[in-house]
Amino acid sequence: MLEDELKRAIETFNQRVRTDPKLQAEVRGKVRKVLLELTDSESFNFTLKDESLGPLGRGKIGDPDIHITTDSVTMTALMKREMGPMKALVTKRLKLTKISMEDLSTLRKLF
Repeated sequence: MLEDELKRAIETFNQRVRTDPKLQAEVRGKVRKVLLELTDSESFNFTLKDESLGPLGRGKIGDPDIHITTDSVTMTALMKREMGPMKALVTKRLKLTKISMEDLSTLRKLF
């Protein structure tokens, strides 16, 4: 289930932050609210704060710092690394709004 995959990705990211000084420095002091809007299913949200992500929440949030829009098939393919994020962006199966290049770099480490 996609929700379980997202929870695992968040935990893996958090473990990497705890053990990778370079990633710690990259996320230090950042606070970002992320909305993952699935066009064919429910939406999820999480926050990057205090050098960690989570917890994974259900539903939309107001005024996200990063807004990801896709469908559940594409998101599952991204999570399983069956599709790369650039291909999803170019084919317009993935839309990112309100995201800086620095945040994009950090987000790529999650998926």
